[in-house]
Amino acid sequence: MRPTSESKFYKAELKVQAIARRRANNQLMRVPWSEFRRVYEEYPRWQALVLWVQVIVATQDGIPSWVVADLRKRCPGFAEHQAVSNEPQLVALHLMEWVHNQAFGNAKRQGWLDALVFYGIRHPYSESAWAYWEHCEGKWRRRPSSTFPNFEKWVRLARNYSPPRQMSLADFAGLVERYVEWKVFSCWVEPLTIAKIELPKDILTEFERKCPGYLEMAKSDSIQHPNKKASTGSMRSLMKWVEDRFFSDERKEGRLDIIRRHACMHPLYARTLRYSEQWNNSWSQNPTDEYPSFILWCRRAENYIEQ
Repeated sequence: MRPTSESKFYKAELKVQAIARRRANNQLMRVPWSEFRRVYEEYPRWQALVLWVQVIVATQDGIPSWVVADLRKRCPGFAEHQAVSNEPQLVALHLMEWVHNQAFGNAKRQGWLDALVFYGIRHPYSESAWAYWEHCEGKWRRRPSSTFPNFEKWVRLARNYSPPRQMSLADFAGLVERYVEWKVFSCWVEPLTIAKIELPKDILTEFERKCPGYLEMAKSDSIQHPNKKASTGSMRSLMKWVEDRFFSDERKEGRLDIIRRHACMHPLYARTLRYSEQWNNSWSQNPTDEYPSFILWCRRAENYIEQ
């Protein structure tokens, strides 16, 4: 069967996304996690500012003076940009450029702006702002209004916005963070699972403290299914145990798949996977070396840099 133009476009889009993700992950490894996280958490608010300006300009066919006054306070020098007065339809585009150059100028100079943008627009708060922007654009075009919310009110409404028959993306941002923590934990324990060695006493104590009852369950499962591959089977088993124990309500409410998707697109998980590959290769060559605690392993992963 000859592929349709739609399928060709879809495959091309996936290829472009894969290239963008690969470039973003390469840049992500150039900066410690603490520094990246700080601006990653700032990104959704700047994204919301651009969307707020964009939706007002689109529905007003121009940029109101009170919006210009607001931008003059928030974005020094931008209000004097020629596009503000001569090309109002391009204001949002130029504002995003200003944000990248000024608010995130350090990331641009150090070569990891693409990573920030890639993951920043996928932050649950950014996605929530995009959903509310789409809602406002449709609503304000259908029912023109003479009054609009200021930015502080708009961004609060965006954070709490729930699309029809959907949940608010912002509501489970904390759940995504918790799920990512468990994914990171699974990366820490994976080499020990692959090595098939007896867990060191201190590691065993730490594991049982965080996952009480799991090892007994896994041992029973391995006896019942002796031919199961230890590595993939155990890791899948661990995350299933975690989901059953700590995310059962989210599964019942149909939110777990969305949480999984956002967790896999979280920059901390991407960084950890990259470090985990390096660590697995290194430790597998000397499996008798002392294994670091989870806290120490995480600290090393967060500070890991690739040149």
